[in-house]
Amino acid sequence: MRITKSLKRLKRKSPGGNVTHFRKQKYNYAVCGKCGDKLNRPKLSSTQIRKLPKAERRPERPFPELCPKCMKEHLKEKVRS
Repeated sequence: MRITKSLKRLKRKSPGGNVTHFRKQKYNYAVCGKCGDKLNRPKLSSTQIRKLPKAERRPERPFPELCPKCMKEHLKEKVRS
């Protein structure tokens, strides 16, 4: 494993002196922009998501950054105004 800036650094004390361990970062789920609920998307890094087909990166519907419940409310507000 290459030691790059994207790795998480964990400093540990050992009898021989301080040691730094490196590990990959854990990635968070994508969340709704309005309510903060988890979206049904892969839990991957941005570079891994870029390699996926476009249809797997995000849903093919209007307002993909919102969860289905918030999207329905947003469309209702838009139509009624």
